[in-house]
Amino acid sequence: MKNVLIALEAHRGPLLEGIAEYARRHDWHLSLEMVPNPGNIPWGWDGDGILTMLIRDDTDLPRFVASCAKPTVNLEGRRMATPYPRVLTDVTLAAAMAFDYFRLKGFVNFAFYGYRHSVRGQDFAATVRRHGFECNVLYEWGGSWQGELEITGDWLRKLPKPLAVFCWSDYAGARFVDMARSLGYRVPEDIAVLGMDNDELVCDCTAVRLSSIQTDIKVVGYEGAALLDRLMNGRQPDSADRFIPPREVVERGSTDTLAADSPAVAAAVRFMKSHYADFIKVADVVADVRISRRGLEKAVLAALGKSPRQVLEQIRLDRARVLLRQTDDKVAEIARRVGMSDPKHFSTLFRNSLGLSPRQYRQQWQGPARSAMPAGDK
Repeated sequence: MKNVLIALEAHRGPLLEGIAEYARRHDWHLSLEMVPNPGNIPWGWDGDGILTMLIRDDTDLPRFVASCAKPTVNLEGRRMATPYPRVLTDVTLAAAMAFDYFRLKGFVNFAFYGYRHSVRGQDFAATVRRHGFECNVLYEWGGSWQGELEITGDWLRKLPKPLAVFCWSDYAGARFVDMARSLGYRVPEDIAVLGMDNDELVCDCTAVRLSSIQTDIKVVGYEGAALLDRLMNGRQPDSADRFIPPREVVERGSTDTLAADSPAVAAAVRFMKSHYADFIKVADVVADVRISRRGLEKAVLAALGKSPRQVLEQIRLDRARVLLRQTDDKVAEIARRVGMSDPKHFSTLFRNSLGLSPRQYRQQWQGPARSAMPAGDK
């Protein structure tokens, strides 16, 4: 029976679930001394391998892991200068997902709130700026509630509204919702707030339920355990890092709004989201909104930076990505389910948008860990 130490800098329930699932299937013993207290380092521990999370340089954990000289995998650890292979969420893809989500709602004012050294924040800011917008940043202060409320209030008063705020975690998102409301702002009308990881307990406990990006942390844990198993058996990893893509944006009350000033644009987007699977075309949108096609084209382009046709295509492709991840339906069937009758045209649009064919996207997302997990956990 292999003895594996769980040495995480922070408690992550789904991460432990994925590790535990692999351990049960492969008859491992998990040493859990650090789980209730990450600072309780078990100096002198001697086992077969370590699943760790190295984020900070100013703790004893990196020195302890190095001293053990055991096969090690770094889970969700963003420290780059370590000799251990990593399995982690693809935060670059998550940042792009957050920006696309906000932009489709018509937002042109963006901000990030969270941990100072968060790679999630860095990637989101870079994505926003790459598309020609400004991204304001506010880092968590870590002091008293009243002190942070005053700092946040000063920051928010200087920013244009409506404002789209991406937070590095659901806990940060919940805190930001509370602060925004305490400062007299409407959520989501004045400030739309998006978290990350979709911790349902946290998301459902805020005064305005928090929207969040659904990551696949359980698969990170399972894949990390599978990689550690290979290392403990003397095999080398295929690559230094394995990135697990996020699933989707789970919309709740904190982002349930449209920032477009034009009622016609808002009506057009609502119609497209409600009827994209009905094989509608732009002409159907024009007929429902009761505006000239030229007028709709100009209004949607000004508000969303895309033509009505491009908006409809993005809505369909977003839904197609979910279906490719969550079902085994053939590509032609998925095309039909998102309102596209020509599978070849659907595949071309998908490739042009993501740089991958639908089949390649499904294979990349599933990966060896997900395909190995029991059907109930996929």
